[in-house]
Amino acid sequence: MALEEAPGHSSESSSLSRPPSRTLSNNTVLPQAPALIEDTRPDNADAHIAVSVETTDKIDHVIEIDGDKSGGGSISRSALHRVFRGVVVATRAPDNVAAPIFRWILSCGGKAESDQDSDDAAGALAPNEWCNTAAMDLAHEDSRQLARVAIGVAFLREKSRRSQHTTAADLAWVWGLVHGAITHPMTTGPRFSASRSSQGFLAVSLCSLLKDNKIDELYRFHVWLPDGQRSNSDFAVHSHQSYARSWILAGEGRDFRYTFVPVINRADATHAMYEVKWSDNKNTSTNYKTHQISSTVLNTKEFGRITKTHGPSVHTRDMSYVVPSLHFHSTEVAPDTLHATLFVFDSQRGFAKFAPVLGPVDLVSSTQLRDPAGVTPAALANMVDTMRSWEKLMEEGQQHSERAEWEHALRAFNKALNLCESVPGFPNPARYKHQVSGQLGNTNRRFGRYEQARDILEKALEEMGPESSERIEFCGELGVVYRHMNRFEDAKRAFEDQYNTAKRLRNERAQCRAVGNLGMVNYQLAGQSRGPLLDVAIEQLTERVTSVRRLKAALDTRSSDPNQRRLFNTFTTWEMVGLSRLSLCYTARGEGKQAIKAASEGIELTRNSADPTRQEALKQFNPPSGCTPAIALCKEPSEEHRSYLTELVDVGADMDAIDEQGYKALDYAVFNGDSAMETLVLAGLRRQLDGDVKKEVARRQDEARLRKGYRVLFQEKLRPVLLSSSNNKNALQDLRRVYADALATDTEKARLFDALKFVRFSDFLGFGKIPRSSDKLPGTGDPLVQLYRSNVQNDGQPGDTADVVIFFSYRWINKGSGTARDTPDDSSNMQYDRMVNAIENFLLLHPSVDKERLGIWVDHACVDQDNPAPGVAALPMIIAQCNALISLVDDAYHTRAWCSVEVMMVQTLRKSYNLHMWYEHVLSDSGGGILREGPMDLEIVMMSKELTYEEDRPKVMFLERQSKLLG
Repeated sequence: MALEEAPGHSSESSSLSRPPSRTLSNNTVLPQAPALIEDTRPDNADAHIAVSVETTDKIDHVIEIDGDKSGGGSISRSALHRVFRGVVVATRAPDNVAAPIFRWILSCGGKAESDQDSDDAAGALAPNEWCNTAAMDLAHEDSRQLARVAIGVAFLREKSRRSQHTTAADLAWVWGLVHGAITHPMTTGPRFSASRSSQGFLAVSLCSLLKDNKIDELYRFHVWLPDGQRSNSDFAVHSHQSYARSWILAGEGRDFRYTFVPVINRADATHAMYEVKWSDNKNTSTNYKTHQISSTVLNTKEFGRITKTHGPSVHTRDMSYVVPSLHFHSTEVAPDTLHATLFVFDSQRGFAKFAPVLGPVDLVSSTQLRDPAGVTPAALANMVDTMRSWEKLMEEGQQHSERAEWEHALRAFNKALNLCESVPGFPNPARYKHQVSGQLGNTNRRFGRYEQARDILEKALEEMGPESSERIEFCGELGVVYRHMNRFEDAKRAFEDQYNTAKRLRNERAQCRAVGNLGMVNYQLAGQSRGPLLDVAIEQLTERVTSVRRLKAALDTRSSDPNQRRLFNTFTTWEMVGLSRLSLCYTARGEGKQAIKAASEGIELTRNSADPTRQEALKQFNPPSGCTPAIALCKEPSEEHRSYLTELVDVGADMDAIDEQGYKALDYAVFNGDSAMETLVLAGLRRQLDGDVKKEVARRQDEARLRKGYRVLFQEKLRPVLLSSSNNKNALQDLRRVYADALATDTEKARLFDALKFVRFSDFLGFGKIPRSSDKLPGTGDPLVQLYRSNVQNDGQPGDTADVVIFFSYRWINKGSGTARDTPDDSSNMQYDRMVNAIENFLLLHPSVDKERLGIWVDHACVDQDNPAPGVAALPMIIAQCNALISLVDDAYHTRAWCSVEVMMVQTLRKSYNLHMWYEHVLSDSGGGILREGPMDLEIVMMSKELTYEEDRPKVMFLERQSKLLG
């Protein structure tokens, strides 16, 4: 197998001198301590000094020095001109396509004399300015795309040359240009091409500049697919002829460093040096070729031993690292995962004439064909783009989990799961679904949804291999779920699986956790008896304490590395937990001295611990804000936690406190369906409430059930339809049917939430004013408001459907009193007239809409004015089912709380699913009105918004929180 990761090995035949010189025949000294230089420089780092391996006797590192940051983020004409020459080579762009782009580059900002690098900033533009001028000045989309990829590469080039830090936002911007260009279907001749590397990845050349048949600069897009094709391990260790830098786009790669020491006796050698030759079907030589069909490595018969000096260095999305020329390293990517990078070889920052590949001592040669086996650059780019989205969702979910924002975490993880299941060509979806399943299991368990967590984890484990590292985590999580469900035998089996898997994989940390879990479940199985299970529990918990102490001892407590400190605190927590559980076991066995000794050791650790959970544990039962102990227990109901909650109720802990998500202990107890915990919380509330306690308790119960109903309806019924909407033209119709079916089959939800209703546009137009919910059709006595019917309803009641439904958001402007107050409009019906005008404008913008199949949702008609609570509760779900929301904007519209919460909802829906429309209707000087797109960048702070009735504030704030979950 020939190596592709290290192009440009254009050397004459070389021979290895004998020790102790360790010098090649071309007088290039092999580095004794090669280093992968991590990109951890600050943003103001600039000037770069590279030590060339051609002019020094040895290389230990590349020195990067802060310097002038002239030029900032601009790209000069000469730099863009130079990069575009490389793009032309990489894409084989024909002259008639390339020439106009060259002329365009040279015409921007005045005439440039050459494409050579210069300190002259004349003609320099910001990257976005280059993109904007390309969009305006280049006539063909192919040309615009080629220009954009050149701008993206030039931006990275300038950042790298100036040693400026490339931020995550920078990389995302560049990737957007590269992805757009690679996936664009070129029609005028240029094309990107993929080739298979001997390292196992597929490479797409973006910019190729050669000088004297050697690489000058080469930018490529690298993708390791989860197809099992990785580098031949015999040729994994290699060096680069040119300085190299990698920017990570997605996935995880692990880099290792090595030294090579020449040996005299071949029998002592572990490796031989190989040189690389390339073939483009015309000739084969050591000169690098951009469009090659194969490469071959040839044994030079120069032998030595390698030693791993560092690694692995783990590289993930948005990181960057450097590999100096002539430094031996290897890259590992798990065979079932995707990893992608943007990569540059830059000879201006380090170059060696001979950069060897290391391989077997006895092999003569090996050839690697470049055929990508039908995988296209566009498919690669789309897979990487999807994986970047998946990783961001997983990170978002984990961040929400760390803040105990479980609803938001579920939303993010469910979106990630939907990508795995719905995106065509998602790489190895089973593997990534397993990762999501682990997070969903954990989140549902933390949310007290044990049945859902159990089902998710059991299914994932059935599909998972016995030697998977994820199996360790999943078994542990499933065991905890079983323990909370009082299924102790099942929990024991899960923890045994966790322990045995960790042992087979030699994962000592996982073994430590698993044996602690086993000890606890055996203690629970033993009850208060002194039987053999209690002895087993003590033995296992003793092993837990011994193991974690061994892990702690392996750490350098004097290290300034925050990861070391974090691990030390984690292990200290594990030790405290193990000692406290061990104390329980000794107490159950009647060994008081041993119990006191274990407890005392745990307390001593607690005093010295910096673990944040200690501070939380030492807070009073009623902290001023955040998650209280009562709330925490209600989130994860179990027999054990119910006993603790009983004690809190007995001592008068506050059962009415609100956490950061706006929920109370009763909300969590109701949501989890734990009637025993609900009874305990209600008992605590009755002791604390004043006035009509019975009425107040009933109101709290209704509110909690309302919140549960919203969670279940939206999270489990509506969101899956919305998430799959990109491939579904009838998504909103499906959403309406799902919602109607859910209410039709659940009387409790039907009591709490209004169904979707609407007024036919023709009826609305004929009525002449905004109807009330009780109004009838003139002359018929039939209801004016239509009910969207469910598929499962068969009760003979009237109902209808509509193709398009428009939701009106507006201010109630009626200033009357008494019966005249029972309308939202003024005496001239101004708001009604604006609605009619807005609909007429909407129909002009959307001529395909059949006005006979057009429905109108307006609150005064569609919310029962004699019982408005279900209509208010359903507001987020009603807006989600409407095609468009039209805001009747006036000077006071955006100051009103109810209007603002409706705007927040439609903003969230538009940004998340791109299904819904939002228009603002603005009065014009001519007396009519115009429709304009709603401002998606509008910032809304609900606490500052005005309400007619301040007692509505909790409802509005609740709806604000729910609007965030619509995404």
